[in-house]
Amino acid sequence: MRPMSRTGKLLQLYAFESDQNAWKNEQIYLLDIPTVWREFIRQFYNGVKLPFAIKPLGKKLQSIFPQIVSVNNQFYLEEKRPWLIATQPVPVEMILLLAKGWMNQIATRQGVAAPDDFETSTMGWRSEKVDSIVHRDSRLKYELFPALVAHQFCLSPKQLLLEKWDEPVELTFSQVYATQKAECMSQPISTRSGTFSYVVRFRLQYRAGEPERLLLMVSAGIRRFITKPQETKYLKGGINSTLLVSMDNPFIKGQGMGLRSYASLSFRREGGTEPYTRWSEGLDELFCDVLWGNPLSTEDILTNPVKYHSDGSPKIWIVHNNRVFNNSLYIEAGISIQEKMRFYEMVRENLSDWRSLTSLPLVPKPKREVTARRVREQIPSVYCGHDKDFVLEVWGPDSLYQCLVEALKTKKYKGKLLAEQVDGEVFRLNSSSGNRIVIVKCDRRDYVDGLDRGAFKNLADEHRTNKIVRSIEHVKASHFITCSLIEILPKDDWKKLGEGTDPKQAVRKGFQLTGRITQFVYPEKGAKKSKRKKDKPESSYIHKVFNCILDLLGDAGVIDYKAHMDVNEQRPIIAYDLVSGDKGTYAFLTKFEDGVLTVKSRGLEEWLTLSEAVLQTDQFDPLPKAPGAQKKEIARWFGEQLRMERMNGKEPIVLVEAELRYKGLEGIQNNKIVCDKNPDLPGLKQDDQGITVIRVNSNEDVPAYGFRPMSFSIGVYSDNESGLYYGVGTKPKTQMNIAKAMTKYDNPETAFQQPRVVEYMPLGPMDRQDRERLAWMVHRLREVCITLESTSAQPYPLKMTSTIKKYLKFKEYEVTEAEAEFLEL
Repeated sequence: MRPMSRTGKLLQLYAFESDQNAWKNEQIYLLDIPTVWREFIRQFYNGVKLPFAIKPLGKKLQSIFPQIVSVNNQFYLEEKRPWLIATQPVPVEMILLLAKGWMNQIATRQGVAAPDDFETSTMGWRSEKVDSIVHRDSRLKYELFPALVAHQFCLSPKQLLLEKWDEPVELTFSQVYATQKAECMSQPISTRSGTFSYVVRFRLQYRAGEPERLLLMVSAGIRRFITKPQETKYLKGGINSTLLVSMDNPFIKGQGMGLRSYASLSFRREGGTEPYTRWSEGLDELFCDVLWGNPLSTEDILTNPVKYHSDGSPKIWIVHNNRVFNNSLYIEAGISIQEKMRFYEMVRENLSDWRSLTSLPLVPKPKREVTARRVREQIPSVYCGHDKDFVLEVWGPDSLYQCLVEALKTKKYKGKLLAEQVDGEVFRLNSSSGNRIVIVKCDRRDYVDGLDRGAFKNLADEHRTNKIVRSIEHVKASHFITCSLIEILPKDDWKKLGEGTDPKQAVRKGFQLTGRITQFVYPEKGAKKSKRKKDKPESSYIHKVFNCILDLLGDAGVIDYKAHMDVNEQRPIIAYDLVSGDKGTYAFLTKFEDGVLTVKSRGLEEWLTLSEAVLQTDQFDPLPKAPGAQKKEIARWFGEQLRMERMNGKEPIVLVEAELRYKGLEGIQNNKIVCDKNPDLPGLKQDDQGITVIRVNSNEDVPAYGFRPMSFSIGVYSDNESGLYYGVGTKPKTQMNIAKAMTKYDNPETAFQQPRVVEYMPLGPMDRQDRERLAWMVHRLREVCITLESTSAQPYPLKMTSTIKKYLKFKEYEVTEAEAEFLEL
C-alpha cells in the first residue's frame, strides 16, 4: 500500500473556542408554562415517569415556529426554567391554541377532565440576555448555544464553492430539532441517483482536562431520503426510523413560510396486518388542529412520499435507514474532504467573533533502537502467538470451497501471500510459527435454512441450535482451532418467511457449542445485483471470501506482523471495556502481551486466549442490571483486577475507553482528569509509577477534522496545550481511488468516508518524549488487527471485544453504527 504524504500537513480540528462574551448581550425571549397546565400534567407523574411522552408537544411547536430554539420537556417538574425560549416572540395566542389542543388530547386518552381555562392576558414573552439565563441554569448552555448558532446559520443562503465549478451552489438551510445537538439541513438536492441534503451539525462541550474551555464542534455530512413508495409490510420491524416533519403556520396561510424548521419524529413497523407502521410515540392526532381535522398517517407518508415533498403543508421527508428499508439506494453515504472543509469555512465566516482551534503539528515517529546489523530478509505477513493448526471448514457449495482455495492461493495481504499452499487443501501460514491451515469441505445442510416461527414460535432459535448440537461432531481446541465459514442467505431472502426467521445467530450459537468459531458469507449470486456498471459481483466475491478468512484467523489470534513489531512494547497492555449481550452487560479485560491477546471476565476469572473466550461466553457473569449497582461493580472489579496485576509483578499500560467515564470510572471524566497526574481510579495509587493509564476516545465527542493544506494524511498530531493527541489512520481500501478534488455533489454514487480520528491521552507524571511514544504506541495498536481495512477505529485490545459480542447475542447481532451520513472509519 502506498503511504499518504505527511510532509508539512497540519491537522485542523473543526471546532471553535466558545466565546460566551459574544453572546452574553444577545436578547432572547422566554415563555413560562401556565400554572394550570403544569398542575394538569403533574397529576399523572408517579415519581418516576409519565404514562405518555411530553416531547411531541415541543416537536410540534418547533416544526411550525423556527423561532423556538429550546423547549423544556420537564416543565411539570422544573418551575424555574422557562417552558420555551425563542429568538423572536411568537404570538402567544397561537402557542396557547396549539398546546391546548394537545392538552385536551391527553385528557381524553387518560379519561380525565380537560384543564381549566385561564386568563391568557396574563401570559407573555419576557426579554432576557443569554448571559442571564445561562448564569441561572448552566446546563442550558449545552442546548441553547448550538441552537442559537444553528438558527443564525439558517437566516441567510450560503454559497458552496467547489473546485472545477465557476459558479457556487446556493444552499438554503432549515433547522432540524433533535436531541442534544442542533442541525442545519439544506434544501433537498435531487440527482440521477437519488435525493440528499447537506447537513451541518453543532455540539457544545469541553474536552478532557479542560473543564473551563468550551468548544463548539462542527461536523458536516449528508442525509439521504427515501422518495419512492414503500411496501410497508416488508420494512424491517421493531426499529425506530426517522421522518422529518415541517408545518406551515396555520394562522398565516398563503403568505409563505420563509425560514422553515423540521421536527425529527420516529415511526416503526409492527405487526403482520395493516396498517403495518405506526408513530413510535402515538402521534396520529398530534397535528390534527394544524391539518384542520385530518390525521397524519405513517402509512400514507411511506406509500405516497411525493405527496409530502411539495411546498405545501405538511412537508415531510423520509430519512433513509439501512436497518429498516430493504431497498438499497444508489446514492452513497458521506461527503468529500473538500465539502467538509467548505462547510467549516462557512461556519467560521458566520461566527466572526469565535476563534478557530490552532492547527496541530505532526508528532515524529519514535525511532526504533537498532541493536545489531539489520539483515535484509523476507518478513512474515502475520504473527501467530501459538503453534496450533487451523481447521478451516467450508459449509457451502463446491464453488465456495474453490473460491476459498483460490483466495488463499492468489489474494495478498498488504502485498504478501497470507499462506503458502503445501498440498491441495493444506496451506502453511506466512508467519514465523508456520501454523498449518487445513481446508475441509462440509455439506451446508438444512440447519442454515430460515427459522420456522410458525411451528416453534419463540423457541425456533433454541430448536435450531439444539438440532445443530445433536447433528455435528463436537471438536476440542487442544491441538487445533476449528473455524467455520458458512454460506447463508441475505436478510432480504427471509422476509417472505416473516419476521425473525433469519437463522444466523441460532446457527452461530450451535456451532459455538460444538467448538467452532464462525463467519458468514452470502452466496455469490444471492444478493441483489446493483444497476451500476462499476459493481461487478464476480470480481468482488473473492475479495469478500478473503476478508472472511482474515476475520476468522483474527478471531483465532492471528495479528499483523509489522504492526506488532512497530508497537514494540515490553509492558503488558490491558484494556477495560463493556460488552452488551442478551443477558445483560459484561465487563471484560483484554491483555496484549508478547503478541498474544488474552481475555478475562467476571465468572471465569482466568486469562483465556481470544478463541477460548469466544467458545466459553456462557460462563461469564453479566453485571447487575440496576444502574447504581452496575456502576459500583464496574469500578470494584476494575480496581480488583488492577491490584491483582500489580501483586503478580506486572507493570501494565491500561487503556480505558472514554465512554466508561459515564459508567462507573468517574476518575476519567473530562472535569476530573489532569494530564500529568494518575487518574483517581479504583486500584490505582496516585504515586504508583508501575501503572500507566491512557484514555482512548473514539466517540462522537471527538471533533471532526481536515488537513491544511487540504489533503489526505496520516499520523499522530499533538495538542501541546492540553496534552491530547489525535491519530488519523490510513484510508480504507474502498477509498483508495478517491481523489481529493472529488465531491458528493458531482459524484453522488461514490461513498466518501474519512479515516476515523481518535483521541489519545496518556496520563501521569512523565516527560513529553514518553507521552509522544505512548501516543504512537496506541496509534500503532489500531493496525494490529488483520483486516483489509488498514486501521481500525480502536486499538487492538479494545477492538477485539466486538468479537466476543457476537457470541453473547442470541438474537440477531447488528452493529449499531453512527449515522452513515457522518460516518468515519
